[in-house]
Amino acid sequence: MGYLFDALTGKIGHLNSINQPIDNGIASRIRELAEAGKPDESGEVLLITFSFGITQEVVSDLFYPNNGIFRKVLASITKEGLESIYKTIMDLSLFQITQLPLNIKKEILINNFAKVSESTPTEKEADIKDYEKAESSVMKAYRVICKHLDISEDAQSAMLFNSSFMKAFEKAIAELGKIIYNK
Repeated sequence: MGYLFDALTGKIGHLNSINQPIDNGIASRIRELAEAGKPDESGEVLLITFSFGITQEVVSDLFYPNNGIFRKVLASITKEGLESIYKTIMDLSLFQITQLPLNIKKEILINNFAKVSESTPTEKEADIKDYEKAESSVMKAYRVICKHLDISEDAQSAMLFNSSFMKAFEKAIAELGKIIYNK
C-alpha cells in the first residue's frame, strides 16, 4: 500500500524523472567505452561497470520512498544534487575496488572513469586519492552526500549508509570473483 501511496503523491515519479536520465547517461558512456573495444582495457571497463552497479543499488537504497535513508529529502532533490551523489558513490566504489589485489592499470582505469564521469583524469585521480586520506572512506562519502543534500549528519543514517554501501560492494565483489575465477 505504501508504494501505491508514494506513486500517487509523485515521490517515485520525481525521483525517476531525474534519476533515469543520469542513469542512462552513465550507462551510455560505459557502453561507448566497451564498444571502443580496446582489449587491454576491458578489465578496467568491467571495474567501472561494477562501480556503476554498486552506485545504482546504493542510490536506490538511499532514496527508496518507503524506507530509504534520505527519503525525507526526496521531494527537494535536484538533478544536479543527484548527479553529485552518483559521482560521490562511484568515486567511493572505484576507490574501494582499487584497494583490491587486482592486476589493473590504474592510469587506464582513471582515464576511462574520467570519461564516464565527464571530468578530467586529473580531477578523478584527485577525487579518488582524497579517499585515501580519510579515516573511513565510506563515512567521508556519507558526509559529502549530506553536504550535497544540505542535511545534517546523524549516527543512525551514517550506519545505514555504511551498511547499504558495504552490502552492495560485497555483492558486486562476489560477482566479480565469479567472473575472474570462472565460477
